[in-house]
Amino acid sequence: MEGTKLDSMKLFFNRILLVFLGATSLAYSQNTVNYNLNAMVVQGEASGGRLLSDDIGLGVGIGYDFPFGNPRFEFAIKLDYVWLNLDYISEISLQSLSAMQGSMHHLSASGGLNVYLNDNNNLANLYHPFRPYFYGLTGLVFQTNSIEHSVGFDFSIVEGVLILPIVEIGGGAKIRINPHWSFNAVLGIRTTLSDDVDGLVGATGAPDLMGIVRLGVSKRL
Repeated sequence: MEGTKLDSMKLFFNRILLVFLGATSLAYSQNTVNYNLNAMVVQGEASGGRLLSDDIGLGVGIGYDFPFGNPRFEFAIKLDYVWLNLDYISEISLQSLSAMQGSMHHLSASGGLNVYLNDNNNLANLYHPFRPYFYGLTGLVFQTNSIEHSVGFDFSIVEGVLILPIVEIGGGAKIRINPHWSFNAVLGIRTTLSDDVDGLVGATGAPDLMGIVRLGVSKRL
């Protein structure tokens, strides 16, 4: 009797170990590293309040995604850099114009969650070569503002080093190239909950919004 109980316990723990190892192997096999090029625009005073602007910042980024629990969900960690060069002309009168030029280095570290829209995510890499998802991120932005402006420029400017919170939401898709590599495209909107990103402070002080595009590849580990 004791031998039978012992054998049953061994079988039970062996099954738990196999499930754990299988889950760990599945999770590890779907971890991905993302390498991307970034493009960003800022909606603020420097863009005249437009979401789309002719001042487009460019940069690079890297990310790391790893699933937990249900493979439909992934933790996402991102490190992004964008260099912005913003120009603004203030029309005081038809005879008097003033201008500014801002150079911003925008470095952010963020983390959040990817949620895939495919029904069967355990087999996504084999049978779902197109994997759309939406995501949410929070983190911090480290930014430096260098501003030059003409005499009589009538906006308050923000220069120096800024450390600001960041919130970003958006969507994307991973398109499988082969079993290890995917093309990754992301479109998101972020805010720092401040009016300082474009280097100008308007009368309303409404937070600046940023549109960000990431295009790159994902390497499955």
